[in-house]
Amino acid sequence: MNDKLFSALKDFSEAEAEAVSEYETKNNEWWNALTEEEREDAFYAVCKRIYEARVIENCSYRGTLYGKFGFDPGMYRLGMECGFFSLHNMLHQAREYEALHGVTRFEVIDKNGRTYVNYLDGSEIISYNLQDDNRTLKVFIEPRLLVENNS
Repeated sequence: MNDKLFSALKDFSEAEAEAVSEYETKNNEWWNALTEEEREDAFYAVCKRIYEARVIENCSYRGTLYGKFGFDPGMYRLGMECGFFSLHNMLHQAREYEALHGVTRFEVIDKNGRTYVNYLDGSEIISYNLQDDNRTLKVFIEPRLLVENNS
């Protein structure tokens, strides 16, 4: 019984991968057949909707697909296949990163509770850096001018 199930799952997975590949080929052919103006219009329309949904309205992934673009739930998987789900999440993280510029208090909280607190004055800013193959997070409280001059 398990062998039949695994075989059926393998067949389904292969068929799905083939369908995605065919869709991608068809989509690339469609894109390449567009005129320059049509590509510009498509690009503008998509970017505008993503920006409005994610940056201005703070919509979820589903909210962006269904509400902003007007897609039905069948588009959920294609949005993941083309990388939109990852892009959507990256935009959320970028918004959080931008918000760091308004932080006025930095706290470290561990199993012992609040172990470090620093109230920033108007001349300081928080930045961070991932090191050691993203295993180490370093947080810096630096003079605002130093950070702005390095940007």
